[in-house]
Amino acid sequence: MTPPRLARLWVRLVAPPKLRQAILDDLDELMRADAASPPFAALTRARLRYWREALRGTPHLLRLRVMPARQPPGSATADPRRAVGDIRFGSAWKAGGIDWLWRDIKYGLRGLRREPTFALTATLTLALGVTTTTTVFSVVDAEVWKPLPFPHPEQLVAVYSREPNGRADAISGAEFLDWRSGAPAFSDLAGESHTARQVLRLETAESVIVTKVSGNFFATLGRRAILGRTFRADDARGSRPAVLTDRTWRRLFAADPSVTGRTVTLDAETFVITGVVAADDSLGGDPDLFVALDETDPAFLDRTQPAFFSAIGRLRPGGDAAVARVQLQAVVTRLAEGTPGGRGSHSIVVADLQESLPDFNRRPLYFFLGGSLIVLILSAVNVATLLLARAFRRTREFALRGALGGGQTALARQLLVEGALLALPAAAGAVLMTRWAVGLFTGQLPADFFTRGTSIPIDLRVCAFALSVTGLTTVVFVLAPLVMARRVDLSSALAPGARAGHSAAEGHLRGLLLMAQMALTVVLLAGAGIFVKSFVALTHVPLGFDPTNAMAVRATLSGPRYASEAAVRAYADRLVEAARAIPGVQDAAIGTSSPLGSGPVVNFAAAGQPRPEPGKESDAILRAASPDYFRTLGMRIVRGRAFSTADVAGAPRVAVVNESVARETFGDENPIGRIIELLPRARTPWTNRPGALMVVGVVATVKDVGVNEIEFGNIYVPFAQMTAPRIELVVRAGVPPADVMDPLRHAVARIDPAVPVTSAATFDQRVASTLQNDRFNLLLISSFAGVALFLAAIGVYGAVAYHVQARTRELGVRLALGARPSRLIGAALWQTGRLGVLGGLLGVGVALAIARAIGNALYLVPGSHNGLLYGVTTTDPVMLGGAFVGIVVVALAAGTIPARRVTRIDPVRALSSE
Repeated sequence: MTPPRLARLWVRLVAPPKLRQAILDDLDELMRADAASPPFAALTRARLRYWREALRGTPHLLRLRVMPARQPPGSATADPRRAVGDIRFGSAWKAGGIDWLWRDIKYGLRGLRREPTFALTATLTLALGVTTTTTVFSVVDAEVWKPLPFPHPEQLVAVYSREPNGRADAISGAEFLDWRSGAPAFSDLAGESHTARQVLRLETAESVIVTKVSGNFFATLGRRAILGRTFRADDARGSRPAVLTDRTWRRLFAADPSVTGRTVTLDAETFVITGVVAADDSLGGDPDLFVALDETDPAFLDRTQPAFFSAIGRLRPGGDAAVARVQLQAVVTRLAEGTPGGRGSHSIVVADLQESLPDFNRRPLYFFLGGSLIVLILSAVNVATLLLARAFRRTREFALRGALGGGQTALARQLLVEGALLALPAAAGAVLMTRWAVGLFTGQLPADFFTRGTSIPIDLRVCAFALSVTGLTTVVFVLAPLVMARRVDLSSALAPGARAGHSAAEGHLRGLLLMAQMALTVVLLAGAGIFVKSFVALTHVPLGFDPTNAMAVRATLSGPRYASEAAVRAYADRLVEAARAIPGVQDAAIGTSSPLGSGPVVNFAAAGQPRPEPGKESDAILRAASPDYFRTLGMRIVRGRAFSTADVAGAPRVAVVNESVARETFGDENPIGRIIELLPRARTPWTNRPGALMVVGVVATVKDVGVNEIEFGNIYVPFAQMTAPRIELVVRAGVPPADVMDPLRHAVARIDPAVPVTSAATFDQRVASTLQNDRFNLLLISSFAGVALFLAAIGVYGAVAYHVQARTRELGVRLALGARPSRLIGAALWQTGRLGVLGGLLGVGVALAIARAIGNALYLVPGSHNGLLYGVTTTDPVMLGGAFVGIVVVALAAGTIPARRVTRIDPVRALSSE
């Protein structure tokens, strides 16, 4: 079959209907013509170019290419076919797609180069929104969603015994061994005991955090040593091995590679360092050292002494956690038979290890992730407005493409390429800005906010998220003009004087987008205002003590020298005397802890009242304090008296309670002289001294953990009657604390260089630290609101500017007919103000709906220390009204500048522009 006949067949099959007959007529003429005849020569080069443009984007398997021929020199008498060109066929798979793609890329780049303001604004706007969302996503992903960094993390489970009241209960070492041998569903089961501060004695005394674990702890998790080795099975049978984390190795041993095999002393016990592991905080934070429990120690095998607070199991490949739970429950039931006080009523919990991690920070993280998504939607709406305006400006282009046979496929491909040219730099910029934002994000949070460490990597997951969000957002909006292109009327689009991009449909759509943008901005503005009001309320909360010029220095007494309580009390007395001798110190006292520093919790009951059921006893923070403790901290005695020098060891045991304990325990009755009983089961040794205490005073309630917290009960006892090895020197000075802090440290060192200072801080620093979380919340939601306001202002500015540009000819006519510029400016601002009012009202409604949906999720609840709001409601009318007024003012201000361009329109040039 000759090429013209094959072309005719191809045209009938796949050519666009609008062009099919015209092309067939040309082909018929071509087939009838002789090579040198005038009819064939009439197929001019322009006509072939028309075919090539018209056929671009037509779906096919074989691609018709109309190729203009190259003329050799001196070819005046050449074949007319070569003078015009010929028709060739090529495989669609032979670089055709690459040619089209490259052609579309070049066309898109030329278009963006002609409109640099549009390209830069759209890219930066999109990058800003994606950066905000990607930053919060990277934090949530690292803290909540990312798998644990251990081999086969899906096999790891948390195992513990739960009391009937739902509280987890520690188990003895002997019970742990029974669990490990009686549950074949586990390939291994490791135990983790308590974590505590101990004194590591090197050239100087260092306070370190130590965790006691079973010998198979590292093997169960799959953690390997970076130097030396971890524990072996025989390490749990008589030897005393220790493993350092690399942070401690660098800090205390200067990364000495010969540290393995070195003997060190922890308190009064000696250990041998066997290796170093990379610090990993994914399970809540690594200590400075791990030590292996001795499974042959009689104390470990004593079933009455708790040894492990939790266990970590690794299921066999394909194992089931439910089967493991049944096996362990059978072991517990068997052990409880005939054992007084056994755990027969306890239930065994076997849960996914990652899901069992503390989730106290997930609620605020999810909340701020939602806020960042609003910012992303705002940036997307802003980009959509820009793309919409550009699409309406290209009405004639789309009409011409359709008239020349360019199908929807070709137009969609071109728009997708243009969208990619915007999305790729926006995604790259978002990833770069996210690296900076994550550093700022983590640097503003308290150190203990993250349960899985502060390392927030910008890895492939984060990059893929940024690219996906950017690409999806761009694709959705760049394809929107396809709907418009189908409705374009060619005659009206190409008519002389037609105003491209100005129609009622366009105005309504742009108005809806602006209203949505303003509504979402109002939501974030109202949220920011609520957080501002909450933070201001927090700064005025009564603390129950005076933090001004007060400070605290903590120290831990250990070793044979302080084995007796008398030695500890003697050291405490010397420390108070040394502190009072420092110039500028007004008063000093000793306590086991102090306000905003928490403390050990004990259970208690009032004598003469019905004893509560197990697990439902009242609890309170217990503090031992010297007689001058309350005066030094400025704590107000409400009733009774403070401690005196007569409250010593051997004297009747007394206590001072705070207002919370007095109110909840004795109601309106006078608590002075009443008896409370400390109950056993306290985990800290010095607090495990059950017995009766006579209440001699009531002190004002202080903040124990944070400013925004549930009220805690406090029981204070004389330090002389309940002496503790961990002491805290509290000092009030008449000079700036910085002038006193170093002398206090030196005083501790002079008394005994072997006693390390574990921490030293002013109470003003503690207050600021407790407010750091709330300050960060305020900073984050305010930044969201600021970005949203900026995007809304850009959207309004662009909309008004485009409105003025699109109606230049109309406005020029009005000015020529005598219209006043101020009236035209007022008309433009009226439209903007109306959209601002409607968008603001819509935003208030959305904010009220969100407030109703989240309920009390942002407030402090019992058992939590991180309520997001304090002293304010999510439906605060002042903040909602302020957000409404704010968006209207911003809308009018952003619209004023482009609206004033009306005064610079030249009527003569406007009328001659068509």
